[in-house]
Amino acid sequence: MQPASLTARAPAKLILAGEHAVLYNQPAIAVAVNCYTQATTSWRADSEGVYFKLADLSYAKSLTFQALGKLKSKLQQEYGNFLRGNTSISTVLKKPFELLQYSVSNILDVINVPLQRGVEIAVDSQIPIGCGMGSSAAAVLSSVYSLCNLLGLDWEIEQYLSLAKKIEDLQHGKSSGVDLHLVANGGCVRYQHDKQLEQRVFPNLKLTIVNTGKPQSTTGECVTKVADIMHAAKAREFGVVANAVDCALQRQDNEALQEAVQRNQRLLESIQVVPSRVTNFIRDLEHIGAAAKVCGAGSIYGDNAGVVLVIGGQNILPVVENYGYQMQTVEVDNHGMQII
Repeated sequence: MQPASLTARAPAKLILAGEHAVLYNQPAIAVAVNCYTQATTSWRADSEGVYFKLADLSYAKSLTFQALGKLKSKLQQEYGNFLRGNTSISTVLKKPFELLQYSVSNILDVINVPLQRGVEIAVDSQIPIGCGMGSSAAAVLSSVYSLCNLLGLDWEIEQYLSLAKKIEDLQHGKSSGVDLHLVANGGCVRYQHDKQLEQRVFPNLKLTIVNTGKPQSTTGECVTKVADIMHAAKAREFGVVANAVDCALQRQDNEALQEAVQRNQRLLESIQVVPSRVTNFIRDLEHIGAAAKVCGAGSIYGDNAGVVLVIGGQNILPVVENYGYQMQTVEVDNHGMQII
């Protein structure tokens, strides 16, 4: 018997090292943390479509199954234009809610059986949107996981990841897959394209995140811009630092971890994805003994760079308040996406 509704949640992620360079076959080290997106999927007897209730986007609207199919075709056509170099990735998704609508349309095509009832998908998130914590990956996977379980689909984790990567490509141009792996599986991992995902034990270390504000540029725009700068030697520099982070984790050497995180931040600055105001903030943190780095794609213009990870330091609050930012302490999530 099918349940009337199901709720799934998926964690956020932080990249400790290797962002951008992971797209050039270099390793990345990332960790899932206890900020969550929740998606509740329910049957609706009074409709023949999908009702989207997306609290964080202030969006509530019902689309027929036919309308979802048309949206999917349109987005795939736009993405094809991007792949052919005729448009930028920022033009593919006109609105952020289209990503979830595209996700649902893909599921409906996979089951290839007309639904006899309507469905409601309600999404609520603690993860700041567009700030480098994998908010889109968490929203996609929690929604897809909830819907597939409501429909009784018995999928392996790799099926979810394969579909979710295809979906995320529409937003980022080329998704590395590292966000999706962390959101799905939790824990701390060393990730490298086409190589085995390796689990790591994260040390007993306080992690603080500081939100510098949503970047004005998108991840896709940053990835495209960095492609002009990221030559092979630069990508290898990122790889060396990612391996240093990996070694520090395996040795549980917090001092070496801080040093490697600082080196990674300098590399991000060298590929021009850290606004000067955020660079100054990180230097001020370093002056009081902390190591800090931008955790997402960063930004190629504006003053904001999303979430900054801070490791160490005795009292960083005065520095954070001086810049008008907000901070919180987070812990590692070892569960990944799950039905709750």
